[in-house]
Amino acid sequence: MQHAEPSFADFPDPNQAQSGDFSSAHIARLLGENVQLREEARAWRARAFKDRQQAHYYKRMHEKAVERLGEKDRQIEAFKAKVCELQHRLFGRKSEQGKAPAIEAELVGPKRGRGQQHGAPGHGRTLRKHLPVVEVEVPPPAGHIFCGRCNKPWVPIGEPEVGEQIDWEVRLVRLRTKRPKYRRPDGCTCEDGRPDIVCAPPPASLIPKGLLTIGFIVQVLLLKFQHGMPAHRILAMLRNEDMPLSPGTLCGVFQRIAPLLVPLYEAIASCSRQQDLALMDETRWEVFVETVGKTSHRWWLWVVVTCMTRLYILSPSRSSATPKDYFGHDKENQTVAYHKQAMVDRYPGYAFLKDLLDLAYCWVHVRRDFLEARREAKDLEWADAWVKLIGRLYTLNKERLALGCAQNPARELPAPFVELDAERMKTPEYRQADMRLREAVEAMADARCGELNAKDLRLPRRNILQSLQAHWHGLTLFVNHAQIPMDNNGAERVVRPAAIARKNFYGSGAKWSGELLAMLMTLFQTLLLHKVDPRKYLTAYLQACADNASRPPADIKPWLPWNFSSPNTATQETGSLQNNDHPQGPSP
Repeated sequence: MQHAEPSFADFPDPNQAQSGDFSSAHIARLLGENVQLREEARAWRARAFKDRQQAHYYKRMHEKAVERLGEKDRQIEAFKAKVCELQHRLFGRKSEQGKAPAIEAELVGPKRGRGQQHGAPGHGRTLRKHLPVVEVEVPPPAGHIFCGRCNKPWVPIGEPEVGEQIDWEVRLVRLRTKRPKYRRPDGCTCEDGRPDIVCAPPPASLIPKGLLTIGFIVQVLLLKFQHGMPAHRILAMLRNEDMPLSPGTLCGVFQRIAPLLVPLYEAIASCSRQQDLALMDETRWEVFVETVGKTSHRWWLWVVVTCMTRLYILSPSRSSATPKDYFGHDKENQTVAYHKQAMVDRYPGYAFLKDLLDLAYCWVHVRRDFLEARREAKDLEWADAWVKLIGRLYTLNKERLALGCAQNPARELPAPFVELDAERMKTPEYRQADMRLREAVEAMADARCGELNAKDLRLPRRNILQSLQAHWHGLTLFVNHAQIPMDNNGAERVVRPAAIARKNFYGSGAKWSGELLAMLMTLFQTLLLHKVDPRKYLTAYLQACADNASRPPADIKPWLPWNFSSPNTATQETGSLQNNDHPQGPSP
């Protein structure tokens, strides 16, 4: 209902004389006007009340709009950070070196130059005495060893001048075996149970009637599965040596080799499960087969590193099913059958292990969060301060381990595994180092809680610190368990050969091919871990299989890498030998 606004025409002029002043008619008229004005006042009050309601409604709507805008702004900021992160992953540096030069210089000191240092004494050329020597005599020209006048020949004097170079000879040969035949001599009619014609039996062959020798097969396996060379490049090398070989022949050899390695792989996996501490990581691996229920060719290669083994596991999924199967997870009793401690990254697939064993998390991944935050100018100093705190934890823990590790261990463990000495851990020096480390960890925890309690903390910083808080228990397990490393670098270094192979030949064309890759990488990396030459080991093992009618040896224990007896040792990273003796095979 709309009311017309009152005007001066609706009211009489007070200066004009009115008839009937103070009369009953005049009073009635005034009362009627009063009633009318009261009704109009009530209408105005109702309209004002409605306007106030509308004002409150629009005010609430405005507040909600402001909240939505604030939420949208936060989402935009998060999306911008995500885009920046993805762009950095796609186009940025893959290495973390050089991201924080000021911090690194403060923590580790000035960087040493590469190569031979100026003014340092040289070590001379390395004499490679283990290589065989092929002597080549180079006489002087004929005209230089006769006198120019009397034509008398010159006389040799002293020892010849000797110089050495290293030559690389690649040679493919046809290995032709000849087996002489013998018959009984004339006049021999003895009955000795032997046939009249005797011939040596054919040499044992790994693949019956196969074209390739064990040495050839070993060379191809090393090129592909240790050095990451694709098969088509190996075939191209053979063509360059006038030895064309069909890809099907090479794949057929690989397929025949795979069953011979299964007992070794299973024994190494069994030994891996028996160790107390394991480091675990995973990387993608393409397997180009059609699998029911799977829409892509992406499989995963899981890596388990212990002080005795390096195990590769091929799985079609990155879910927790693979670690559950490896650790022997019992869903009903909520227990695991293998390992007491594990070092992993923050991938959720390992979360089920939190309450089942000591699950440690990697500090390198935490440090990476702060290094990625340095890309924002606002967070540069803040991130540098946290990176410095993490670096101090590494320094203090290294000092503590130097005081607590066994000085003469029974077996030298590969990094990052250590053997602690209970007596040295009781010394005052170790206890002081341990106390300094614990104080630094507590100070970092206080700093984290203080920043999280601040209401004006920027969202990227809050996300990083909340992740740090969520994983704090696993990150600090190394404080009470000194044998647990601070990071998962040991597993990531073992992942590297698979990553290099993925870049070179992208994946596997069949499931058996991927399983062969996992078995051979497990074998080669475990051999290098125990300083055993892969070439000589594989040659001896495949020869033993050939002697056993192309089957694995009945007793596999002597052939395990840590039991293999050979006078030759190989460096862990390069596999180079110290001498050139032949392998002696397994120890009894």
